[in-house]
Amino acid sequence: MLLFRAQSIRQLTIIGFMVVATLLVTALLATVRQLDRQSHQSQEAVTAAATAMSTSRQIIEQTLGMERSALQFLILRDESLLQVYNNRKTEFHAAVAQLLALDNMTGDVTEIATNLLDAEASASALLANTQERRLAEAAYAGLSDTAYDLSDNIAQWITTRQSLLRERTDATQQALTIQALLFIAAASGLAALFVTLITRPLQQIDSAINRLGSGSYKDSIEITGPRDLQSLGVRLDWLRSRLNELEQQRASFLRHISHELKTPLASMQEGAALLGEGVVGPLNDEQREVSRIIITNGQRLQMLIEDVLRHNSQNFAVLNAMPEPVRFDQIVEAVVAAHQWPVTSNRIKVHREMEKLVVLADPERLRVVVDNIFTNALKFSPADGVITLRLFTRDDGVVFDVADEGPGVPLAERTKVFTAFYQGSAKPRGAIDGTGLGLAIAREYVLAAGGRIEVCEVAKGACFRVTLPLPQKRIDDNTNGETR
Repeated sequence: MLLFRAQSIRQLTIIGFMVVATLLVTALLATVRQLDRQSHQSQEAVTAAATAMSTSRQIIEQTLGMERSALQFLILRDESLLQVYNNRKTEFHAAVAQLLALDNMTGDVTEIATNLLDAEASASALLANTQERRLAEAAYAGLSDTAYDLSDNIAQWITTRQSLLRERTDATQQALTIQALLFIAAASGLAALFVTLITRPLQQIDSAINRLGSGSYKDSIEITGPRDLQSLGVRLDWLRSRLNELEQQRASFLRHISHELKTPLASMQEGAALLGEGVVGPLNDEQREVSRIIITNGQRLQMLIEDVLRHNSQNFAVLNAMPEPVRFDQIVEAVVAAHQWPVTSNRIKVHREMEKLVVLADPERLRVVVDNIFTNALKFSPADGVITLRLFTRDDGVVFDVADEGPGVPLAERTKVFTAFYQGSAKPRGAIDGTGLGLAIAREYVLAAGGRIEVCEVAKGACFRVTLPLPQKRIDDNTNGETR
């Protein structure tokens, strides 16, 4: 259970490395040991084969030499020849003894070597009897044949040992292959286990952070693994609880402020409407004008309250979702389609010069940016005017332009129009002014995405440009068109 009681991610990593390294070193030592044993056996087999071949040659050489010396002695009866014979006999016995001392010698070779010693003893006994010359010659001829037969059996024994050694080598190779595969599988399994033990808490932390970033505070955060990561999980869960409390406080504040502001305002608007309709008595022209002013500013105040609440809701809410591939041109088309009624009723033409582009962005925030800028262009465009939408790429990223034919933005106000609640000198088409929050919200979202928003210089009207320095993917078949 040591693997699951690591104090830190570093300790768990070191333990994993040591366990896998120990397994691999054990496999290496086992392989070296088997190879060393196989090498020792091969060396012993080669040494035994070389000794047996050398001894076989010595036995044949000494047997032939004894036969020659014995035959010469039988003819010449020279004692020096008998001494030579005895010397060769001593070397012959030493060679046979060395042969019999070899391990794993077959029974046939041992039997033939023993018979060879007995045949040599019988032949030597015949040397003392001069009457047995023919028998001695026949005995030494048989002795040579036995020596050659012994050599043939030794060669066969060597061949058998070689085959056995080859079989052992093949078996060892197969065993080493199986052992290597088993050790590799075990090492891979342990490596996968430690990778899981290390990456699982990291993935849990990543998932928890993503949930917090997306505004999901309901599920508690619990991190398994080393104690330092468990401690981090406890702190993340505390942060989740704190954010959940703040979210509830924010929601409660918005509900209360909405009720406290909109309820008396509704009563004021209802009372002003009753006055304007003459329910409480006839009004003169000046009184009706005052009533109209009250009703108009009440409506404007209601819009302002709703925009303030929406602005606070969008800024307090955690909307920073992970960027994802989004078709920028499709977002623009969806916004234009949503405003089709004011476009058609005011006979405004929307001219498109847009490339089909994919950007990495928060789709909801991108929609709000496009909607606020396009709505601003609609408010200031005259009837029968043209709004031009351009979407293209430059070296610094994706560029989106919205140009209208309205009164334009004075040079001194081009930086102020992005300030919250700022009202420019130019008046929109219609009786009710805006609240000055649309462009401010668009600017906040564009800056949060790492881009910029600015007012461009045009000959007529106003042009707002959004530049997003994000990776993009270009799609062929650009589209241009107009709609009324």
